[in-house]
Amino acid sequence: MPVGAQAVGRALAVLGLLTRNTQGVPVTRIAEELELTPGTAHRLVRALLAEGYVARDPAADSFYLGNTAILLGQAAQRALGVERARTMLEHLNAETDESINLVIRHGDQSLIIMRIQSTLPLRFEQHPGDRYPLYSTASGKAILAFAEDRDEYLKSLPKRLSPLTPSTLKTPASLASELRAIQQRGYSIDNEEAFEGVLCVAAPVLGPSGAAHAAVGIQAPMVRMRGDRVADLGARVAEVASQVATVIPPEAMIWKH
Repeated sequence: MPVGAQAVGRALAVLGLLTRNTQGVPVTRIAEELELTPGTAHRLVRALLAEGYVARDPAADSFYLGNTAILLGQAAQRALGVERARTMLEHLNAETDESINLVIRHGDQSLIIMRIQSTLPLRFEQHPGDRYPLYSTASGKAILAFAEDRDEYLKSLPKRLSPLTPSTLKTPASLASELRAIQQRGYSIDNEEAFEGVLCVAAPVLGPSGAAHAAVGIQAPMVRMRGDRVADLGARVAEVASQVATVIPPEAMIWKH
């Protein structure tokens, strides 16, 4: 790899690491996680700091994404139609009073890229950048049910799935059965499978080929998800996911790293 390309690749790796760690990361950890020498890590961080892509917390001597990175992300969201999707999610949030997520697939995980938080006192906190196993969340299962590599993914799983809660699906067979039900229903349900006391419904954002790389989810405490509300919200989130598909191109929903 040319020296210049290697430096660019390493700088992007630093930005990727900071994207995944919103609390700030010291240089020593950057070097360790990216397998860089301390000197190389320091040079990369200084260069990014000078351009505003990285900012420093003097008290903790750690680094986080800077203003230039924020502006870059906002420009990308506008160019890819994500801001138009935000309006749709805000309307759904106002209509339901519940938290709304836009989620994409990142390998074998679901990755939140947009969050409209409920304003009700009883709610569960999540943030853009949070990631969970695909099989454990409504959004992840909605994506998997319509994924081009669904069968390959199921074959890659261990015989026993690692649980997040006592309600997490236990085996690939139980997941496969759930995915078939989602295909029929058009939306998925996470019944305390990722977090105890929390129920989510989600629907896939489908591309022209019928494959999903993203999902829209509604998240609420179990106490507010009684009776017919789950089915009602499932039908509604499926409508919004279809609307989102009209403003965000499929390539914008594929995580490249």
